[in-house]
Amino acid sequence: MTEEQMLAGCLRNDAASQDALYSRFSPRMLGVCYRFAKNREDAEDMLQEGFIKVFYQIQQFRNEGALEGWIRRIVVNTALRDIQKAAFKNELLGLENVPENSEEPIAISKLSEQEILKLISFLPDG
Repeated sequence: MTEEQMLAGCLRNDAASQDALYSRFSPRMLGVCYRFAKNREDAEDMLQEGFIKVFYQIQQFRNEGALEGWIRRIVVNTALRDIQKAAFKNELLGLENVPENSEEPIAISKLSEQEILKLISFLPDG
């Protein structure tokens, strides 16, 4: 399927055309996402979110440049927004220096069952 056929099909919300477009460009765009992501799952999330935006905004493509470049710009902008959101969230929560795989705090392992139950009783309902 040519790019023109894929574009025309995507404009009609044709699933086969969307699948063809995704199949053609997703491997390269996943490589782009890897440059911004911490792990494979984050990269795949960025890729998926980027392609959702591609299909949602496909009518804005004006054929003034390469389709791959237009898709890449959307994917990069999506990845950058994801990074900004994560940084903002970490800043709000004060988690900039907390390791992702932090272990269970040592203090809780030293509490007895009775002490834990007492602490739980101080928590509000709900």
